[in-house]
Amino acid sequence: MLKRLLLLFILLAPAARADLQWASTHLSTTVAPSDRLATAEFTFTNTGSYPVKVIGTHTSCGCTAAVSDGKPVAPGQTGKIEVTFKTLNRRGLYEEPILVDTNDPNAKETSIFLSVLIRDSIELLPTLLFWQPDEPLTAKVIRITVTQGFTLQSIYASCSNLDVQINVDPVTPGSDYKLIVTPHAHNLKATISINAAIQGKPPRVLTAHVRTI
Repeated sequence: MLKRLLLLFILLAPAARADLQWASTHLSTTVAPSDRLATAEFTFTNTGSYPVKVIGTHTSCGCTAAVSDGKPVAPGQTGKIEVTFKTLNRRGLYEEPILVDTNDPNAKETSIFLSVLIRDSIELLPTLLFWQPDEPLTAKVIRITVTQGFTLQSIYASCSNLDVQINVDPVTPGSDYKLIVTPHAHNLKATISINAAIQGKPPRVLTAHVRTI
């Protein structure tokens, strides 16, 4: 009788489990090549009934690293995976998968993904303005665009030649500007320096060139 009661108790008792609820399994970030590293933090909560531990991570290349502190995460507690991606000498969009191994028999492996868009924080187009010999010296425009994910705090432009008039006109303050350039003489060469302060980044100095015949 005692054995039957014990067996019944075991069958009716709730099974111990460690359910991991991820805040997100796919994170995105935008960085500049000069940042050298893109970073992200994936977090999860143990909603189960016994501790769970991250026992390993696997990335697709040496440019990506994923690190856990390796400590058991108790029920109701939160753990994290810190991911870094090397951005130096890279451009464009990168999708980096990371495989996370745990000691949870119900979910031994979880795939998380980091999307990294590597673009200059601010771009000029074009970087050369040219007037032909028979072309009127009317104004031309250089477009100054701040990449999504960055915030421009201030911008200032100067020119090496006083015969070139310049004016910064905000189209969308903080993200989109027109640099209006008007030369007042033929046979000149000039350099325009654009000083830009991006929030959280070192100050940038970009250059554009003016040439009239």
